[in-house]
Amino acid sequence: MKASRFRARIRCSIAFLLLLLLFAFNSFADWRVLTAGDQRQSRPPKNISSAVTIKPGDRWPADNRFRWLIGELEIPETIGKESMVGKIVGLQINVGDGGEVWLGDELQCRFDNDHPALVLVATNAVPGTKVRLDVQVYGKVQGGDKFDQANWVVIEPKRALQPLVLNVDPKRVLGRVPNGIVGLSQGGGVSDYEDATAEKLKQGGFKWFRMDNVFTGVLKRNKETGALTNDWRDFDKRVDFIRRIGADPIMCVSYMPQVLDAVPNNERQSAPKDYATWEELCFRAAERSLARGARVPFWEVWNEVNTGWLKPGPDDTGTDDFKRLYERAIGKEQTNTATIRRFEAYCKLYRATARGVRRADPSAKIGGPALASGPMERSKDCGHCSNGEGFARGLMLWCAQEKLPLDFVSWHEYFHPPEIIVKEAEAFRTYLTEFPALQRSVESFMITEWNEAWWPDRPQDHEVGAAWCANSITRAFIPARIDRPCFFYVKQGDMNFRGDYSLLMQANVPKASYNVAKIFNGLSGNWILIGTTNVGRTSSTGPQLTSMDGDISAVAAWDAERTRLAIVLVNFRDRYALRRSVRVQVHELPPVLRNGAWEEWTIDAAHSNVWHDRAKAELTKTRSGHVNGNSFAWEKVLGANSVTLLSMTRR
Repeated sequence: MKASRFRARIRCSIAFLLLLLLFAFNSFADWRVLTAGDQRQSRPPKNISSAVTIKPGDRWPADNRFRWLIGELEIPETIGKESMVGKIVGLQINVGDGGEVWLGDELQCRFDNDHPALVLVATNAVPGTKVRLDVQVYGKVQGGDKFDQANWVVIEPKRALQPLVLNVDPKRVLGRVPNGIVGLSQGGGVSDYEDATAEKLKQGGFKWFRMDNVFTGVLKRNKETGALTNDWRDFDKRVDFIRRIGADPIMCVSYMPQVLDAVPNNERQSAPKDYATWEELCFRAAERSLARGARVPFWEVWNEVNTGWLKPGPDDTGTDDFKRLYERAIGKEQTNTATIRRFEAYCKLYRATARGVRRADPSAKIGGPALASGPMERSKDCGHCSNGEGFARGLMLWCAQEKLPLDFVSWHEYFHPPEIIVKEAEAFRTYLTEFPALQRSVESFMITEWNEAWWPDRPQDHEVGAAWCANSITRAFIPARIDRPCFFYVKQGDMNFRGDYSLLMQANVPKASYNVAKIFNGLSGNWILIGTTNVGRTSSTGPQLTSMDGDISAVAAWDAERTRLAIVLVNFRDRYALRRSVRVQVHELPPVLRNGAWEEWTIDAAHSNVWHDRAKAELTKTRSGHVNGNSFAWEKVLGANSVTLLSMTRR
């Protein structure tokens, strides 16, 4: 009897397991993959008969082929233990190196493996409703080798449906808009120095341009006489190009001319064998620029020294004096002799540069240390930093000791969210409080290299990278007073999409990030208050310039001379960005704008986006109309990863 009961239980258990497996198979079989080709397709496929089954967790081909991931799904009865009846439901997607998601005939959003997608599927869910989702997965550029995620989620009504209401008050002035918000950065030279390229950059409103690798070829040895001679052709070409743009040069004195190498180094990272000769080289560069009428106002000393991009010479021994100085900088003993030697070489290089440049141009601005990432030491909470505090505070200690100028501080940042960038700026400011004279002399905070990634990354081809940049501007640069961010880099010499860092492609075709920079650089006049019901909120640095929730950030500016009121709206979230409804209200317009005109310009998945349509890469006006009366209201659903400019002017 017991045996028969046991066998019956076994049969029931097996039947139950088979049922579970059957359900799981049917669920997994809802996803199929279809190879498409070697470039993006503009619409989802109609014939999917050759698609093969795939399930979340499976490997994704790591090649440069484009594929369609097709989901034929049903809205589930529950998510967790929660019934989905009447709920707002969406799907989180992450697969391969990213791509774009279509629901029916509508493109929903783009994503990549670091910025996964969230698609709103239903606002009043009926379980069992069939849904087809088409995900075009792009050919691999950087990473992503799995079908990582396809999760049903409940979306809160406030985020999915309710408009975020922003009120603009032109009477609440919060300070001057700077003359330029985004600048440029380039290493190794621009792909061309043509007038057309300079004009395109001028149209983008770029007011400063940082270049490194500018000294590498300026000093050579005459083969016949053995004398050192200068060759300024490349240096002059770069300075002249920057001037044609209408921008200020920020020349990063790097890298080492081979004839000055203290140690053999083919990457040109050696310290000079003679710091006096280096000082003279800096003097001649500044003197020549003045004599040519092409003054260089900013000189940045070297590049990413904290991560090893300067090789000390035999005379940079890591003396006890420099060891003590470095240990004061980090507040503890430093046992790594190589770091101390590199710090010594950098201090000597900074002193020689400052003395040489200032001898020719006493009002020139000198700064550094051009850190790779922030001014903190590596720790559990700061894994991206390396010797940052040592070289940042160490430079301040050195400048105070040697009575050297420090007119700006500089560092590089890629990929990290705005809160990290703000934290880095705050660290520099905290260090400066220990040095009152330097705190007064530092006039500028420069991020002299900045982009969505420091590697080739697909978002840099389209609106995701552009919106990431805009989000950095509104949530970090403007509120944290980082006044000279420099976008790295300017131009690629072809039309190939490979996640290249560039703003411009061949023939000066703009990427979406160029259009973002153009929008922000076009702002002028005074910052004015924009906010939700909590208008008037202040921060430790004064009135809050940007209005934001988890998705939306915004700035507003009123230029009375140009009679232009401009509002920039950014919809970006690092993970699971969602389209959002926004309403902008101006209850009392400046009198000159009453009965004026308004225009809307959009950068999103389908507009101002060379990746989406090569023929429509330029900044696109999407709507316009008349302003009626003394108030104004505007409403729109902003696409995920989008930037919108709303501009009002006198008719």
